[in-house]
Amino acid sequence: MIFAAIEKVAVEDADGVLHIGRQALRDALYDTNMEGITGNINCNDTGDCADPLIRVTQIQDGVYVPVWPEAGEMGPAEAAPPPAAGGTFIFGRGGDSVQLDPAIVTDGESFRVTGQCLEPLYQYEPSSATPIPALATECTANEDGTEWTCSLREGVKFHDGTDFNADAVIFNFERWRFTDNPYHFESQVFEYYEYMWAGFDDASVITNVEKIDDYTVKFVMSAPVAPFLANLAMDMFAISSPAAFEQYGEDYGLPAAGCVGTGPFKFVEWVEGDHITVEANDDYWGGRPTIDEIVWRVIPDDSARYLALKAGDIHALEQATIEDIQAADADPELYVLARPALNTGYLAFNYAIEEMRDINFRKAVAHAINRNGLQENFFGAYGEVATNFLPPLMLGHNDAIEDWTYDTDLAKQYLADAGFPDGISEVTLAQDIVDAEGNVVYTTGEKIPLRLYYLPITRFYFPSPKEVAEGMAADLAKAGINVALELAGDWSTYLGLRRTGQLAGLYQLGWGGDNGDPDNFHAFFWGFGGGDRVGDDPSAWVKTPDQREGFYANQEVATLCYEGQINPDRAERELIYQQIEQLLHDDVARIWLVHNNTPLLFSNKVSGYVPQPVGADYYEFTVLEQ
Repeated sequence: MIFAAIEKVAVEDADGVLHIGRQALRDALYDTNMEGITGNINCNDTGDCADPLIRVTQIQDGVYVPVWPEAGEMGPAEAAPPPAAGGTFIFGRGGDSVQLDPAIVTDGESFRVTGQCLEPLYQYEPSSATPIPALATECTANEDGTEWTCSLREGVKFHDGTDFNADAVIFNFERWRFTDNPYHFESQVFEYYEYMWAGFDDASVITNVEKIDDYTVKFVMSAPVAPFLANLAMDMFAISSPAAFEQYGEDYGLPAAGCVGTGPFKFVEWVEGDHITVEANDDYWGGRPTIDEIVWRVIPDDSARYLALKAGDIHALEQATIEDIQAADADPELYVLARPALNTGYLAFNYAIEEMRDINFRKAVAHAINRNGLQENFFGAYGEVATNFLPPLMLGHNDAIEDWTYDTDLAKQYLADAGFPDGISEVTLAQDIVDAEGNVVYTTGEKIPLRLYYLPITRFYFPSPKEVAEGMAADLAKAGINVALELAGDWSTYLGLRRTGQLAGLYQLGWGGDNGDPDNFHAFFWGFGGGDRVGDDPSAWVKTPDQREGFYANQEVATLCYEGQINPDRAERELIYQQIEQLLHDDVARIWLVHNNTPLLFSNKVSGYVPQPVGADYYEFTVLEQ
């Protein structure tokens, strides 16, 4: 696959040598989605990447094996010795983690760290969304998919020296599921468990986790879950040490405690707003990592982060300005990898606002924003305008949807149809909005400025969020929709306000797929929550407005989400999710903006880093040239 892609864009000279430019090579590799492939592309000082300078390696059973050219094709002078292991790998990022207990967070910056220290029962194949065994060696289902029996890996220790076994698995799942569990703290929100496993307590589709013996557990389900293994592999269902909860209690995951798992790296320290450090686990069951330490440094400014890479202060970063990405592509000391676009950046409506309940207002916003302009100016070649919530690579993406056109005059007409022929700058609350403590923050009938909240940090689906917001505001103003840009605190605060429905206006957010399955996109956002599943008859369930999703509710979409979740037939599931996409589009539920093939920039001293399309990246194979 990868060889054919390279040969397709290369030029053969009279001696039969293939020549390929750096940009063409990057594009060729991107076209393969890098599935199963990782390694270095070695170019000379002029940027020439002609064969035989190209070397591609593949991870096979945790070992780097040359696959092109094959080892036997390299002459003695060409075969380079393996790079020395060790060193501290420093990764620059735009924002800090929220918490290091993955069960109670939803942000990628937290999973970026916990994914190195904690492991689920399954994980994802390198550079793929295919679930493969991790702490479980195998999970098998009964005929109707209502029981899954998992054999656990023996001889594995948590970082605190305690044993990983069936008791540890049951401890974690019962902590997540049962609201009266002593470690299911009232102050914490277990969003992912509720929506991926259909609720808490008796509402959970997982009705029991039985211990068969010390290294075998059985999951008993009230209904089949089509993406069961993919769900098990998600970062937030990684297994923490029960002893760590007994030691730290509610402080587990905070800077003083960190996280305690079985993964290739162990937590060392967290200086909030500055850095998190982890060290290699010498006793890791999968073999010691190739680097000694990882440090994630927080550098909020995109340009400053790139300058730190250029200066050698960091070895890698995620997301940069278009200008810096282009400069990195041309710099022989740097290289760029792209993570496949299993993400969507969007603009959301808060349906607690009267005007946003009017589809004509929502259509006015949809036609007012020049999404092609945003893509070109802030995402460049790595971005693609979104027509669906599901990215094009995913099952259920609906190519038949007719996209909203950028049409200022049409936007003005829809705004007039909504009752605002002279424009709008103020909106009215249609209901009370309360905070996490139950205090009323906004009251019914209250008039407030029409706000557009922008992200406080760069995210993989939203580079330069303030600048993107300024571009959207300018487009909206042309149609008479006058917004006040609003920065609502730091990342943790922003997510907290979103969770309680307090982003009272238009707001930026996005989603990156956690497991490669459309259920993880749709059911998490639009499906029935635990409180909606009253009784045993799904046809009687009622979808209630969810404050976490800006009080949006769509009964037909929620019903289809449930049908897609329990249906094992791939073709039928595809039709279900395509129908969901059409319903969301027709309702203008949100404005899908851009899918981003997230660029990661590296020093050419780095090799072996594995960007994942879903889940946390793999750092344990990273090699630093000393």
